[in-house]
Amino acid sequence: MTDQPRELTGDDFAAANASSMSGAEWEARVDLAAMYRLSAHFGYDDTVWNHITMRVPGTENDFFLNKFGLLYSEVTASNLIKVDSEGTVLEGPADVNTAGFVIHGAIHNDFPQHKVVFHAHVPDALAVTALRDGFEHLVQDTSMLYGQIGYHDWEGLSLTLEERERLAKNMDGNRMLVMRNHGFLAVGETAGEAFMVMHYFIRGCRTLLRARATGLPIDPGPTDIWELSKRQYDQFPLGRHEWPALKRMLDGIDPSYRQ
Repeated sequence: MTDQPRELTGDDFAAANASSMSGAEWEARVDLAAMYRLSAHFGYDDTVWNHITMRVPGTENDFFLNKFGLLYSEVTASNLIKVDSEGTVLEGPADVNTAGFVIHGAIHNDFPQHKVVFHAHVPDALAVTALRDGFEHLVQDTSMLYGQIGYHDWEGLSLTLEERERLAKNMDGNRMLVMRNHGFLAVGETAGEAFMVMHYFIRGCRTLLRARATGLPIDPGPTDIWELSKRQYDQFPLGRHEWPALKRMLDGIDPSYRQ
């Protein structure tokens, strides 16, 4: 009698390495693991909750995400899970957060240009999701997102596939989606772009709250200058220069994300 194939366990999958995968897939895993570790470093994580995903190179809708229950500081290239847009686990243990493939599947299914999707609940930015007027551009640092921030009304925990159509509609044409009373979603063609979209949005939220806390009159600046600054920032693609530097920093802190 021949042995029947068995389902991979977490320990089995953790033994994966670059030699067992295509170069492009392994590089994608390393970049996504770096995003998790950098999020932990900058305080963009939330214990075991939330998720960052990346489309599997060479596929239309499959993507990598973290094993549910791991801290972001525990994520590595080899313990990422591969799923399809319906949440079916293709590689790795079946420990996934349902909201992960509902929210991220909405983007990966409809927007092939958005290879990376970053969902977070950072407290300072979370406060802005509850502001009636939403996010306000006040400082130059957010002008690369000017006119590219959408809004999605709260529908409770994102556990039903029906919400995906509305998420996709509200993300269309934007780089950042404010999920009212819930969180926020950044997208990018690369890991570096998605990470920096999130980084500058969070910094903009912190600036907004601090400016409003003074109680002093706010000068948001002229619309034409915001539009000019957005065009100027388009000449400096987000992540092109920052991402290699951030990975060098991470390698100096703890290179185990590459395992």
